[in-house]
Amino acid sequence: MGSRAELTRALLAGRTAARAEQPMTACPHPPRTLLRTAWLRGYGQAAEPAE
Repeated sequence: MGSRAELTRALLAGRTAARAEQPMTACPHPPRTLLRTAWLRGYGQAAEPAE
């Protein structure tokens, strides 16, 4: 699973990866885990255009 702190770190790491233009496949977490979900959510948030 993952603690709240770990999930937050994963989310922020995903945002950082997107801003650094790393591929989405760079996610370091295994498939079907909450940490991967958080990382991908962060990646998606950073990839969306700002309004």
